[in-house]
Amino acid sequence: MAQAASKTCEICVSGPGHNYCEQCDQLFCDGCKISHLRTKMSKTHTFLSGSNINPEVKQYCKEHDENFIYYCMECNTPICKICVIKKHKSHDFAEIKESTEGIKAEIKMVIDMKMRNLQSKIADINQGTHTYQADVQQVIQAIKEEGRHLKEMIDQKVEGLINTVKEKDRRNVQTLQSVGNELKTALDKAKEQQKFYQDTQGIKDTTKLLQNLEQIKSQIDQIEEMKIPIMPSVKYAKKSVAEGEIGKLFGELTFGETVKKKENPKPKENVRVTRTAKQYRYRCEECGTEITSEKPPSIQ
Repeated sequence: MAQAASKTCEICVSGPGHNYCEQCDQLFCDGCKISHLRTKMSKTHTFLSGSNINPEVKQYCKEHDENFIYYCMECNTPICKICVIKKHKSHDFAEIKESTEGIKAEIKMVIDMKMRNLQSKIADINQGTHTYQADVQQVIQAIKEEGRHLKEMIDQKVEGLINTVKEKDRRNVQTLQSVGNELKTALDKAKEQQKFYQDTQGIKDTTKLLQNLEQIKSQIDQIEEMKIPIMPSVKYAKKSVAEGEIGKLFGELTFGETVKKKENPKPKENVRVTRTAKQYRYRCEECGTEITSEKPPSIQ
């Protein structure tokens, strides 16, 4: 066979067409070949592969050495005129070129539908990922805000406790200082009388000494000794807070799954192309009369 120069896939019209379907008389790239063999109506088709295939050479029925001229709609295979009589006489036929165009259109529709479905699912994944990540950021922000609010309340509580301790301390210290000052005044008076007492040691006159001592004793008796007040005290009893109790101060996290519902479900991929009946025109070799029919002529 002659080498085909730079043939492209007849289905996607982009990839190299180095796979030739013997039944469909078409060139396929590797991807379209796989899709073709996965299709129910063409899963039994055979391929010729390589750089030396020539689709221009007419394919023959290997069993009868005849050209393929029809396509059996029930068996999904090309047949020759002898096959019509021997194996497919009661089946529905179509001209092979018409069937090829129909299969081509069906494969293109299946590919297009598959691509649309995949692109739609990819778009759903991208949109879902974007929405989910936006939700994650909102949740993180909400947790931070709640934590900040709780910290503010704790800081206010700490400040309030400290202020209470400081105010109580101020009052208690003021009271103690007042008592201490009065005791110091009394001590100064006692020291003063102590000095007077020491001065009496040099008085020889008994009458005068007695008068001074009586006077010192009178002054000493007038010095009032204040009672020491009950000393204030302060303590702080810490509370043991478990981690679970801290968790109760926060909200709850909820993780779930969002299922996207389709209002208009997509059609199934295994779609069969409905072909309209084609009228066949043929000429009788004996009388030359032209006949029109919706079925191919029976071979006698």
